[in-house]
Amino acid sequence: MTEANVTPKRGRGRPAHAEPEAIALIALRMFEERGVADVTMDEIAVVAGVSRRTLFRLFPSKASLVWAGATEADARFEVAYNKLDAGEGDVLSRIRAAYSASIAPLHETADITRLRLRLISDNPLVYAWGADLRAMTRSHLANHIAEAFSQPAGSVRVLAFVAAIEGATYAALAWWAHNGENLKLDDVIDEALTTFKSTFLESQHE
Repeated sequence: MTEANVTPKRGRGRPAHAEPEAIALIALRMFEERGVADVTMDEIAVVAGVSRRTLFRLFPSKASLVWAGATEADARFEVAYNKLDAGEGDVLSRIRAAYSASIAPLHETADITRLRLRLISDNPLVYAWGADLRAMTRSHLANHIAEAFSQPAGSVRVLAFVAAIEGATYAALAWWAHNGENLKLDDVIDEALTTFKSTFLESQHE
């Protein structure tokens, strides 16, 4: 038997069928059907056909099942924004471009992304689980806007614009999750940000 004909043995580790997104989809559907509080991690493991140990290795908590990918999206936003030259349009245009880059990979998993966003927008507890992630995103936005406006990141003016951007994007995400089945997420976010673009431009040049 030649080396090419030998089937490698799978070493220890997660089972071949323990795909994180498949497990997450099962859990998210259970959350939506029964309520997050009424579903246990043990039940998710049984329905997903994986061991409890495997489930907790992939997803340490219910929060990690719902908010999975948020940290990576924020990292993509930062990379995309920092690649843009300060002279490439106004700050809002650069933020819009960075948002587009950050959510681009989500087009391939639109169904599970929509389900995650519905759970977040419909359940205050689930929304609260993402407090640290939202704070990180706000901090990044504040730094970018502060640089563009030449003002401290903690100034009222900067924080007001951060709140406006966060509110607009969150409203767009929630709307898309419930109503945008035939629309691209970045198009919806772009429309939301465009709504008050003129306000950003006027404030930047005052």
